[in-house]
Amino acid sequence: MKQTIFLVAMMCFFSLRAVLDPFWAVLLYYALAIYRPQYIWKWALPPEIRWSLIAAIVAILTVVLNLPTLRHRVVQIRFILLMAFFGLCLGGSYYYAMNHEIAGRQGWEYAKILIMVILSCFVVTEKWQVRHLAWMIFICLIYVVYEVNSLYLFNQRLDIYHNGYGGYDNNGAGLMLAMVIPFCYFFFQAERRWWRWGYFVCIFPAVHAVMLTYSRGAMLSAFIVGLGMTLGMLRRKALQTVGLVLMISVVILALAGPEVRKRFTSIHESDPGRSKQLRYTSWRAGIQIALDYPIFGVGLRNSNLLTKQYGCDMEGRTIHNNYIQIAADAGIPAGIIFTGLVGLTLWHLFLGARITRNQLDQPEQRWFHYVCRASFWSLATFAVGSIFLSFETFEMCYLLMLIGAMAPALARTAPAVTDLAPAVPSTSVHHPSTLRGATA
Repeated sequence: MKQTIFLVAMMCFFSLRAVLDPFWAVLLYYALAIYRPQYIWKWALPPEIRWSLIAAIVAILTVVLNLPTLRHRVVQIRFILLMAFFGLCLGGSYYYAMNHEIAGRQGWEYAKILIMVILSCFVVTEKWQVRHLAWMIFICLIYVVYEVNSLYLFNQRLDIYHNGYGGYDNNGAGLMLAMVIPFCYFFFQAERRWWRWGYFVCIFPAVHAVMLTYSRGAMLSAFIVGLGMTLGMLRRKALQTVGLVLMISVVILALAGPEVRKRFTSIHESDPGRSKQLRYTSWRAGIQIALDYPIFGVGLRNSNLLTKQYGCDMEGRTIHNNYIQIAADAGIPAGIIFTGLVGLTLWHLFLGARITRNQLDQPEQRWFHYVCRASFWSLATFAVGSIFLSFETFEMCYLLMLIGAMAPALARTAPAVTDLAPAVPSTSVHHPSTLRGATA
């Protein structure tokens, strides 16, 4: 009951704030879409209430109410056009789908994602809004990290391995948790007050939670991205970086419980060669399906109906590669657009961080710089994990694309006076007569 009261109170609070500024409805929507309380609290919430849908409706209504006062859009028009073309490809895929029921369920998820991304392009226009979205990502995923570790340490339950999370299997859930690790580290870099160590400490349970999923794809993504982050920091702070990496490694190994250690010490007893072969076979099947149905594919998530006919070992085998999955389901143009969106976003986030790298003495610019870097490496985690997992409707990926689409433009704007920036002292403004006297 208390979970329902909390959600109702939160929705009322942010909905009322959204009447004056629709950004708060957008923030609420993405918080519910990433956190997915209907899954983590399904035993306590009314099953008929669709929380994120209500938040999406509130966002649309408040945008309509505030149309005359919306600020100038900073998202590049090419990003909106790419999203629109991607949506057209998905619509064509639904129309030509082999099974419209399956395609309809996946199509609804896509439609909700794309509508909210395009809507947010006209609402999220300032640095403080991007910062709040990044904090929201951190808070939501760290709470999931807490839940996963709490169930394991105090109740000896591995629910995330057996049941997944938020409608995703253990592989998708592991990749989702791995994407919060860059936010932990770069928020530690951005904050200059003593509680910055709270961000750093969150790295340990986050990595441990990824290990608890037993997802090789998620762990490999986290390792590759962690290695990239480490190499990037070695150029400037070599000794500090090596020390932090050693500390994290030692603590993670110490935290790993007997089930986790047993899992990794017994990997050689399984058949990794067969696992690799099955994955390669599913990739080949997906590529062949995409080549046979190049324009609109076979229908959203319909490729699973054909993978056995194309050489896989069982009916319903998932392709286990986001890029190939989208190309097989929605056609090669959709796969190219999705891959291009990921690559373009990474480039924009890199530009946003580079433009602000010499302005770290200004709090707003410093936070924006590190939010860009955190978003870059978080999306890189998704991009690497997408090679091994089919996780194409994860909402956080599209939110990071939105942040990236506005990163270069916002990075070039002058910093505003915010709660993060110190106020200009009144003594810094001098009367002209005083200046003349001083000169004389």
